[in-house]
Amino acid sequence: MKSRTLFSLALLTLIALGLSATAVGQTESYIHWQIVLRGETANTWAMADYAILRPSVAPSPIANDTFAKFSVEAVTPGVPDGTQLGVFLGPSIDPKAPYGKLVGVINISGGTGAMIRFAAKLPAVHIGTTVTVTNLIPTPGQPPVVLQGRF
Repeated sequence: MKSRTLFSLALLTLIALGLSATAVGQTESYIHWQIVLRGETANTWAMADYAILRPSVAPSPIANDTFAKFSVEAVTPGVPDGTQLGVFLGPSIDPKAPYGKLVGVINISGGTGAMIRFAAKLPAVHIGTTVTVTNLIPTPGQPPVVLQGRF
């Protein structure tokens, strides 16, 4: 009975040390969120990707070694080449800007397009941030593209 108690105590101690060792001196070093933006058309969609990577244990010799990226890729087979889609972050509190703040433009070519922002031009993204992709200029004879999702 004594050996079983000692073994259990030793095992719990090792688990506690293992858990505390990973927590001491570290910060959240990796954030990676992806969402699919959907609209009314089944074959039209987009994907938003937000990632931040920073060193967590040892200080880096590089002054600013944080990698940060926000990108949106759109698949819009029914949209003509040259169409510009705006990427908006919300939610909006301004009725004049129903989708939020314009953070980039996607130029469609061959039914696809993408927008990417790195470090200095990275928009603020949090849990609850909405992403909307929609036409900047209406295309005559075609319904507007509106794709939305939420982080």
